[in-house]
Amino acid sequence: MTNIDPATLGEAIAMQPFWLKSWMYLLGATNLVAVFFLAKRVAGKWRPRWEALAILIGFLAAGAFMEWLYEQYGYVRLLGLAHLVFWTPVYVWIFGRRRELVGAYAIFGKYILFYLLMNGISLVIDLIDVIRYFTGTA
Repeated sequence: MTNIDPATLGEAIAMQPFWLKSWMYLLGATNLVAVFFLAKRVAGKWRPRWEALAILIGFLAAGAFMEWLYEQYGYVRLLGLAHLVFWTPVYVWIFGRRRELVGAYAIFGKYILFYLLMNGISLVIDLIDVIRYFTGTA
């Protein structure tokens, strides 16, 4: 029997169990939904919504870094480092402003709460994975 190594991160993800792929796709969708909130109307003019832009930039930067990590190390727990590096600053900034964001914008506020829940869970898992990678524990 031949051991087939996936050539790309996408192929490695496709080989994961259904529950894990579902989690990853839901997490990706949660971050990509920010595209629908990139602009807001204030006093009759369209203005950028910086929080949504930050979420998208963090998501894309983490994806690019994760691809690089995969090329260097393969499908290992270290991949969570990409989320820790690029998502944590955005998450902390938005978490600090959550009351203002949730109270001022009905739909966007609900999205922010869901984003904080999903990315918060992911960041905890990623932190545990990266620690386990560096300590050599399963």
